[in-house]
Amino acid sequence: MLSEMVRLSYQHRAFYCYVILSVWIFLLVAGMYKYIGVDEKSSMQNRPSSSELSIKEFPRNLKPDVKTKKIFRFCNTPSDITQGSEGKVDGNLTLGGIIILTRHGDRGPLAHVRNISTVNCAGDFAGNPDLDTVYQNYQNFLQNTTLYSRTTWAQFLGPFHGFPMLPSSSRDCKLGQLTTLGVGQLLKIGLILRNSYYQKLNLANSTLTSKDVVVFSTRYRRTVQSAVALLYAFLENEGFQNLAKISLRESQSYAFCYSDCACSAADKYLKLHSKEISNHLKSHPAVADLIKQASSIVLEMPEQTTNPNTLVDALLTYVCHNAPLPCMDFESQRLCVKADHVTGIFAYTEWEARQHGKSQSRRKHGLLRAYGLVRNIVNHMLRIMSENKPKIVLYSGHDRTLEYLSTALGIFADQALLPHYASRFIIEVYKINPKNENHLASDFYFRVIVNGKDLTQKIRFCKNANFYSASYVDRNEENERTKRETKLCPIEAIIRLLHDDYFVPFNTTNFKDACSNRKHG
Repeated sequence: MLSEMVRLSYQHRAFYCYVILSVWIFLLVAGMYKYIGVDEKSSMQNRPSSSELSIKEFPRNLKPDVKTKKIFRFCNTPSDITQGSEGKVDGNLTLGGIIILTRHGDRGPLAHVRNISTVNCAGDFAGNPDLDTVYQNYQNFLQNTTLYSRTTWAQFLGPFHGFPMLPSSSRDCKLGQLTTLGVGQLLKIGLILRNSYYQKLNLANSTLTSKDVVVFSTRYRRTVQSAVALLYAFLENEGFQNLAKISLRESQSYAFCYSDCACSAADKYLKLHSKEISNHLKSHPAVADLIKQASSIVLEMPEQTTNPNTLVDALLTYVCHNAPLPCMDFESQRLCVKADHVTGIFAYTEWEARQHGKSQSRRKHGLLRAYGLVRNIVNHMLRIMSENKPKIVLYSGHDRTLEYLSTALGIFADQALLPHYASRFIIEVYKINPKNENHLASDFYFRVIVNGKDLTQKIRFCKNANFYSASYVDRNEENERTKRETKLCPIEAIIRLLHDDYFVPFNTTNFKDACSNRKHG
């Protein structure tokens, strides 16, 4: 009898663990939201209100409440992508150029997940008739070989010649590949940027060349496809008639570091930060158990020690496409991921992201990884100042691209901590219109707009700089006009950062010394 009881207990150990874990999860969710709730009010100020998210966007397993709606911001559906502060500056100023950094659109998971064939990743643009029309036109444009010769198209794509521009299937969620929904997101961003900047940059009256439009992308289909979709909606037929004069350029690194990539110290700081993340997880054993259990259900090949972000990435495949959360059968028991599991996991990763601003190792790692990109951005700023070109610079990258840049600029707002699909980070370059034609360096200013929010005053080196105050008129849904003030940061401030202050945290004055293995202060 004793051996029989032991055998039955052994067979149903998974069921017992599951029941105990569910109790843990209930306590975890209640405690976690209380724990991270200190920043709830401030973080919600820059996010869509609950009324902006329709109930139909929620997976069948998730009920639309305050906690679950926070999760859907990571999906960033086209209906949630709206024009914000882009281009809204009035006064004695001229827009010289814009520098755009984006994360690619919605994609399939980076790890093999269960029940992937049941997930429909097709974009539904029925509620966005304008976007649906643009998508159909874009599809026709790509399929119509008579509009542009193959030679012209190949020259435009440059090193990416041969890449397909649309997902192979409108429905499938292929591993790491852009979805139809992802294409729609970037088309929507292109429409917003066209409405914000096309006239201000005087693009309708100019013939664009490679000096006017500079485009970089990493060598991933999802970033290349995202870049082309955005450009198509932004430039439309006028700009795309000049394809032969524009060429996409390849970045070998998702950090866009160019000649400033190799850095042993950056690797060291990454390891230190990874250890911090691991220690955070160890201090939350209930979360660690939850992640382990959920990973065994969600992932086909769960790792021994699963990174919470790996699990979050996999869960977004279900969450963002209104698919049922996965289940698995284990020893005659049906184990399923529940809504509280999802909210608990996302609550933890959100809390973890807020700890990044306190981590010196993460800050130093971000500074070193972003240095090459910051240099490249400043060089384009200087060209805009001296040559009034390029008009548009686009970096089509990844979440880490935006994370590193935000860290380097000292921006730790919610929009920059966890960049969602199709995030946009825009730098606007302005010049004051003096009475004479001789412009000085002090006549040039810039703004930083992240997902429609003006975060210029969040930048550390801008806070004490000589801001240029401007105003603009904002219109709400009822077309009521409200006058608002905005402040621009002098370009001299970012130049000073790059040349004088960038390596102060390392007690050095240059990238080479900062990257050496010697101990830094």
